[in-house]
Formats: sequence, C-alpha cells, structure tokens
Amino acid sequence: MSKQYNYLDLSGYMFSGKHALNLLIAEIEGFSAHQWDLEFNLLRLQDGIMDLEKALVEDWSIIRSNSAIVRFKKLVKKLDGTYGRFPYKLFSFHVDYYQTRFNNQFSKLSDEYINNLIASTWLCEWPYPLFDMGELEAFYRKIKKRLWDKQGAFENQFHLIDGEKFYEFTKDYLIKLLASYDGVTEDATTLVTNNAFEPFNAKRGLKYFDNAKCIIVKRDPRDMYTTACNHSQLYSKMSHGNKVENFIKRFEIQERNTDKTPHEDIMFLQYEDLILNYDKTKDEIFEFLGIDESMHTKKGEFFKPEESKKFIGIYKNLANQNDIKIIKERLNSYCLDI
Repeated sequence: MSKQYNYLDLSGYMFSGKHALNLLIAEIEGFSAHQWDLEFNLLRLQDGIMDLEKALVEDWSIIRSNSAIVRFKKLVKKLDGTYGRFPYKLFSFHVDYYQTRFNNQFSKLSDEYINNLIASTWLCEWPYPLFDMGELEAFYRKIKKRLWDKQGAFENQFHLIDGEKFYEFTKDYLIKLLASYDGVTEDATTLVTNNAFEPFNAKRGLKYFDNAKCIIVKRDPRDMYTTACNHSQLYSKMSHGNKVENFIKRFEIQERNTDKTPHEDIMFLQYEDLILNYDKTKDEIFEFLGIDESMHTKKGEFFKPEESKKFIGIYKNLANQNDIKIIKERLNSYCLDI
C-alpha cells in the first residue's frame, strides 16, 4: 500500500503575496512544498483535470469524453518536456518540464492514469477527432483519402471512456505524482502545491484529494497594483495592460467570481495580517491545518515578518498617485486602513 499524505494548496491572485505564506509553510516539519516559482497547473489548464471531469462526469457524452481524453494526452505531452529537447522546444512555450520536476515519473504515471480511464479502444472512421486536428494534419488526411488510402485516411483511434471511477483514479494519480516531486523527503506528511486550485472555486479542487485543504491569500489592491507596476514592464502588461481601469475591472470580476462561502477546508488569509499580526495569524493558520507549534522546527529561517513589512503600503511611493486615488475610490471596501 502506498504512503498516505495530507494535501495543501496555497492559492492567491496575481501579486497577492502568496510567496510569504510559502516561506512560512516551508518552516513546518513534514510539509513538503514545491518551489515558490512552480505552479502546478495540471488541474486548471485548459484540457486538464477539471476539463476531464466536466466531460467524463458532469456532462458525459460519447463524443466529448473521447475528445477530452485525446486533448489531455496532448497536454501531458506538452508538460512532460518532450518538446523541451532541441529542436522540439521551438514548438512549445512551456518551460516547466514536469518529467524532470517529478523525477521522470510524469509520463509513466500519466499514461497509467489515462489507461485506467479508457474502457476500450479501437480504430474506426470516427469523424469527430478531425475537429481536434491542426489544419496541416486535416489537409494531409484529405489528400491521403483522395490519392492513396480511401479506406483508412479518416480512421482514428476511438476511446470509450467510463467516468464511473474518475475520482478514485484521479486521487491516486495526483498523490503518486506529487509524491514523486524532487523535493519530497521521506519524513513528509503533507504535500504542498502553489496555485493548483484557482481561488475562484477552491471547493472544486478539494474533490481530487483526500484530506486536502486550501489557503487563499488576499492583499490590499493598491499594493497589488503597485507591485505589478514596479515588478517589470512584462508583468505590468500581464496584470492590467498598463491601464488602471483594466486592473480595477479585473479585480472586480475576480472578486465577483470568487466563492467566499465558509468551508472547513478553505481559509482566506489577509497578507497584511500575516506580517503585522504574525503570532496571532500564524496560530490561526496552524489551527486550520490541525498542527502543533512543536512542528514549527525551522521558525524564522525563511519567513521574516520584520523584513516583509517593507512590502506593505508601497502604493504610497508610486509615482502615479492619481491611479492609487482611483483604486481607493472604486475598490474602497478592499483597501486597508494601515
């Protein structure tokens, strides 16, 4: 029987300060956290686990379930790093190669997971996969049918998918995969990821694990905006396209679409509280996680609240104070009086 683990996801919005929480969690005995710069995207990426769930469980059809598994296969191939070796890397934008991040187990475990979901496979002239093909392959198939293979040109592998044991297979797959991460030690009891769950509907992510929890980090929007502006031109464009109006719209839409219904396994954490009210907030986090202070064996090694104070109220030094004024007016209920 494989080792049983607890699971924790650290989530947040762009520039909400999740890195500070990551540093604190790294100080706790038995908590094995991914590096702060690695986001485990397999659940939330398009064609990932969440899309599989929709096609195999929530809204099953013989067409969509087959398409979903084919798309998931392609996503696995992109994530595993197959395209990472020259010259194939020229065809992929992805840089976090899961095959090496997870001790060369990603492809093997993913193939086992996919095979578990497939009830049966056979070749047939099934037209719907053509809609998942690129233009070049579709063109090639048409030429092939006209010139030399009228019978087999449109044949594709058809996968009959049964979602009855989707959650059982998914839980087993994800824990085995996360346990194979390069940084997991023998004494690890809790596997920790970054942004595997999206903060908007964290309850959904809990379904893919046993004994799972999620902490979502929030922050004063003025400091989030300022961090984006100061970080780099690239991140400023990603966050709001260099326009304060875009930032406000994005923030409002994110808040409106975030499920804030109280849940025993989901905690919303104010970034500023973690720093300014460290002891009290840390105790609340430990109570939520069900752990004792004695497990905080590396206290102060990574997270230093006094040093982090310099990241609070940084909006006061932003050159464009008119933008800060607009955010304060439009998002007043989210701005802190510090």
